[in-house]
Amino acid sequence: SEFPGESPGIVWNPSKLNDSALASVSMGYQVGVTPLQMVAATAAVANGGRLMKPRIVGAIVRDGVRTATEPIEVRRAISARTASELTTIMEDVVTRGTGRNFTQVEGFTVAGKTGTAQKLVNGAYSHSEFNVSFTAFVPSRKPVFAITVVVDTPRNGFYYGASVAGPIFQKIADT
Repeated sequence: SEFPGESPGIVWNPSKLNDSALASVSMGYQVGVTPLQMVAATAAVANGGRLMKPRIVGAIVRDGVRTATEPIEVRRAISARTASELTTIMEDVVTRGTGRNFTQVEGFTVAGKTGTAQKLVNGAYSHSEFNVSFTAFVPSRKPVFAITVVVDTPRNGFYYGASVAGPIFQKIADT
């Protein structure tokens, strides 16, 4: 693996979750993913449901000759139909939903998802410590790139993924 120190994340077997835990998982609680895993999942939606192996090196240049790193498909994570439906939902997040005021990129349709999660502090969910995020791909129907922005415990008075991570995404994607 190119990322030997990466956390495997926390994803529970759905058959072992009670109704309360299942509801929590649907809102992003009781799971743990790294930003790399989040952007890989986002890119899988952008790729029509195909999960690709994340790479650090895009190409190798030797003696002036550029050799691109070949993409490697890990597996089909979701069907192409589900990926298309998720893309439409993620476009709505940016055009009409929680990200509408902070995540649009002029000239492009963005498909994204905001995230705001209370942090677990001393075994309980904090009311003042949050992880906030925005993950997206652009353009939504012929994607070129996916970006995930995560901010650990924002301190500017706001603590929502849209208003904190969204503008950071917007600045990166607009360049």
